[in-house]
Amino acid sequence: MEDFLEELGALALGGRLKRLADALMQDGSRIYEQVHPGFQARWFAVFSYLYKKGPTSITGLAKGLGVSHPGINKIADELIKVRLVAPYRDRNDKRKRVLALTSSGRQKYQLLEPTLRDIRQALQAAVDESGGDFIEQLTTLEKSFGRRDFASRFRDQQDKEAEAVEIRPFKPAYAEAFRTLNMSWIEHYFKVEEADRQLLDDPAGRIINLGGEVLFAVSTGREQVIGTCALIRLENENAELAKMAVSEEAKGKQVGLLLGEFAVERARARGFQTLVLESNRKLTPAISLYKKLGFIEKPFPHPSEYSRADIYMEISLFP
Repeated sequence: MEDFLEELGALALGGRLKRLADALMQDGSRIYEQVHPGFQARWFAVFSYLYKKGPTSITGLAKGLGVSHPGINKIADELIKVRLVAPYRDRNDKRKRVLALTSSGRQKYQLLEPTLRDIRQALQAAVDESGGDFIEQLTTLEKSFGRRDFASRFRDQQDKEAEAVEIRPFKPAYAEAFRTLNMSWIEHYFKVEEADRQLLDDPAGRIINLGGEVLFAVSTGREQVIGTCALIRLENENAELAKMAVSEEAKGKQVGLLLGEFAVERARARGFQTLVLESNRKLTPAISLYKKLGFIEKPFPHPSEYSRADIYMEISLFP
């Protein structure tokens, strides 16, 4: 028979762990009922903790076992009722209830030890049959959720979905973003030059209509342009990568790399032989990005239109 929870994969992790826990608890209850009538499997963790660690407060038990206070209180009341555990007030804080095994409780645990040993060996045999170290993997998983819980990871995933980035071609609605994103970094580091204004004020006429392209990185969750760059058609089957800009909020999220990789592949698909660019050594992150994309520094083949340009790079698209 097909297992639907197995088909769901990680989506059913909680359900499968609960199913496994329920099965183990049911079998454990039958074992205890056969060997030690009256002892409940659900008592084991608290009972064992008090035997191994000594008198402990409800808060200490909850923290040590990683379970809720109400759950501990319920089991504590049951153990007190059968006189395996006794409660008393903490001498330093009378508000705290401390639990300790009674003499009957300690004797009971010692009687249980042979059964616990057999249970441990039987369970270990099942774990060994599954291959790998399931107990270690379970511990690692618990620690992972201890560092960052499931709800936080879910919110992170939603944020990632909201920040999913798509590279799109030029459309008139994006023209202002092309201008403002580039004006921002140019004005921050340098001064806006006439060559800048010509391209930024009329990308359709100065780039697209002359055989080039303007690309945009768009956050699909918010439909917001967070990055842009241009491919400017040159002579001799060459193109220039220019006017690359990323919004402040998107920096550090690899948007520039995504744009750059797309632009290089787009230029190759267009049949351009070489992709060139001009930049300034002051823009260290940008230079590092260009090198990562495969651009190599070379001498300027001709004077630049920009006074700020002090480095020329190119990449052969068909080496």
